[in-house]
Formats: sequence, structure tokens, C-alpha cells
Amino acid sequence: MGAFRNLFIFLTLLNAAFLGYDHYQGGNLATELVTNARTLTPEKIQGHVFTAIENAKSITPQQIAMQVNGLFDHLKNVNSPSDLFKPRTGASTAAELDGNVVVLNDDNFKSTIDGSKPALVEFYAPWCGHCKTLAPIYAQLGDAFAHAQDQVIVAKFDADTHRNTGGEYGVQGFPTLKWFPKGVNSPDGVEDYKGGRDLDSLSKFIKDKTGMSKLLGIRPRIKAVKSDVVILDTKNFHSIVDQSDKNVLVEFYAQWCGHCKSLAPIYEKLGNTFANEKNCVIAKIDADTERDIGTEYDISGFPTLKFFPKGDDKTPIAYEGSRTEAGFVEFLNKHCGTHRLVGGGLNDEAGRIPALDELAIKFVSTSDKATRESILEQAQAEAKKSSESLATYYYKIMEKVLEKGDAFLNTEKQRIEKVSSTGSVTEAKADNFKSRKNILAAFDRYAQPVPKQEL
Repeated sequence: MGAFRNLFIFLTLLNAAFLGYDHYQGGNLATELVTNARTLTPEKIQGHVFTAIENAKSITPQQIAMQVNGLFDHLKNVNSPSDLFKPRTGASTAAELDGNVVVLNDDNFKSTIDGSKPALVEFYAPWCGHCKTLAPIYAQLGDAFAHAQDQVIVAKFDADTHRNTGGEYGVQGFPTLKWFPKGVNSPDGVEDYKGGRDLDSLSKFIKDKTGMSKLLGIRPRIKAVKSDVVILDTKNFHSIVDQSDKNVLVEFYAQWCGHCKSLAPIYEKLGNTFANEKNCVIAKIDADTERDIGTEYDISGFPTLKFFPKGDDKTPIAYEGSRTEAGFVEFLNKHCGTHRLVGGGLNDEAGRIPALDELAIKFVSTSDKATRESILEQAQAEAKKSSESLATYYYKIMEKVLEKGDAFLNTEKQRIEKVSSTGSVTEAKADNFKSRKNILAAFDRYAQPVPKQEL
């Protein structure tokens, strides 16, 4: 009890110091306190005591911690006693929009979530990884109900910065989603959202809660998102995975799996990155629903990733690397013989063939016509052995150089640069132009052949 007594004395002295400083500065805090005290009645005091007791019953250690942290955040900006009496400035009371999601803070929370319409609120922290994963989905949710903003609110609240309100609503982790039914403007009656964090689950929840699913003409407008990830099921699994000319990376997932949801946006980007690689397929299967396939491949946890190499032997290779886009790209480039970059596009080795590189270097290193013609014949024979679509480009360049001279190399480089810089180039064309630029780079006496890939 000694510690509590000392704390009480300290707080009493601190309050006295504040009142004294306010009076010295010409303030009237002390006068207002006296005036308020004169109006107190036993009934009022009793009411305040009961309210304080009821509030204390509902306080958790986490809420106390958030309140204390919030107080320290405010004290960080206090450099002198006068800072404690400055009026708050710069606070926004009007809720703003981030896309179609309402942005809340301590100052506009009560005025926006006032019970006039139902609301789904995401309490998040800017540093939270799961919050970052949810962000694009939540933005889509705002878009889906943008046409119904007069009937439902889709909002987000930075509960790490604005900890007082977060503590009031019992926020203990991020992200936390809470549903405020119509007529509710306090913690009483607020419901925790415990469903899936995908767009379909969130939109269905709002529809069911608002009754929109029963009303004709009022539906969420969810934009279709193009996906380059192949969806597998029991019926098509083997017809796709067992193709001898295809390399296939398969994610075995479950809809309820949190790690699968975190991986989902990365896997979608991976599918987009390899969309133009016809022999390298990015696929996924719900192995919790399609249990026969899950059992066949001994899937005991989610997500599980397996790589099925092309060829007659389709024995899968377990993917045990980093679940980042960079980790997947490095793995697939090695096993598929591709040259992809993180985020899309090709690296400087794409399109080039070691044996033809050597012939290209020999071709430009001599000016003897007969020798060049001999190298051209060798290039034609070598190109026939290759399955690369641009293998013939090597000897076609040689033919043009023999016809028009070495200046053709610069002319061709400029032509490709010009056509590839237009804004209407498709991804497939961009890949083609990049590969042609890479091959042209081999026609240099100081160039080095690309190394042979070992799969």
C-alpha cells in the first residue's frame, strides 16, 4: 500500500502544481473547479461513484496499458508546462476518405460512428504485417459498397496512433474488425468480426447484417480481378499437372488458413510474373475441400507447395524456400530455365543461347566474308537444335549484316528501342523486344556467352 500512497501524494502535488501554474498564466481552471464543486449534490456524487465503479469493472489490463501508452505519446510533445494548456490544433473532425474507405481518428470517431447507420470498422496499426495484407482487400470492400454509403459505413481506424479510442473498444491486437449495428454508438452492442478476411467473406457479412442480400437491386459491386493463377480441382488436377511439357508449381491451401491468406497476394503476383511463360504454370488447389488430392500427396499442413517438373517423371519436389516473390522467382528460374525478374519482366540473359552466343561473338570478331558465311551456316544448324523461339534471330542478324554491313546492328538496335518504347506494347511483346535486345548484345567482340543452365 505504501507505493499507492506515494503515487496518490505525487498526483495530488502534480495537480496542485498544474493549477498553480494555470493561475499564474492567467487561466481559470481553479475557479471552474470551485464552481463545479459548489453545484455538486449527494445524488450527483453518488451517480459519479456508481459510474466509475461500473467502468472499472470492464477495464482490462490491456486497456490500461493502451491508455498509459497513449498518455506517454502525448507527453512526448511536452517541452514546458505551458504545452499542457495549449488548445488542440490541427485535429480533423470531418472524416476523410481513402478511396472509398472512411478514415477515422479520435476526433471524428464519435461524430461519424454515431449510430445513424451500421458500420464495419478495421482497427489497424501501420506497422502490422497482417494489416498490410488486408489493406488492398479492405480497399476493394470500400469500393464494393461505395454505391451504398448512405446505408453502411466501411471505415478504418489507426488504433496504434489513436490509442484512447482503441482502448475504449477493447482492441488488443491488429487488425481487429468490429461491427457497429445501427443505433450503436458506444462499446455496448458492438460485435467482433470473426469471419474470413477475403473480399467475399467480408462483403457477405455486410450484406447479411444490413439485409442487402434480401433486397433486389442493392448488391456490392465487386470488381473482377484478373488472375493468372490456375485453379485446380479433383477433375482437372492430373490433366494439367501431368503434362510432360509443363513445369507446374502447386499451392495446396485451405480457405480458413491464415498463412494461406497472407501468401495469397504474393502468389497472385507470382502468377502474373510468369503469365507469359507457357511451360511454367502457377496453380493452386483447395486441398481442404478437394481432400482426395490432398490425401494423394500427403498434405498435412497449409499452405504446402510442390513443384512438378516437366518430363515423364512427375515426382513432385517440395518447395521449402522463402515464401516471398523473390524466393519463388529464384526457384522457378532455376527449375524452369526462365529468366524472370521480381515484379515482372526479363533479365539480361533472357533469349540468349550459349552456343549461338559464341558464334555471334566469332561473327563480329572477323571481317572476312567467307569466314562469316561459314559461321552463318553453323548458326543455322545450331538454331535447328534449339527449342527457343528466337534461336533463328541469331542467323537472321548475320544474314542482314552480310547484306547491309555492320551498320545494320545499330540500325536494328534503334528500331527495337523505338517500337518497344511506345505505350501500346503488350507484356508478351515487351518480353520479345527485351530478348531481341539481349541477343543483339551478343554481337560484340567483347561480349561473354551466357553460361549453360544446369537444371
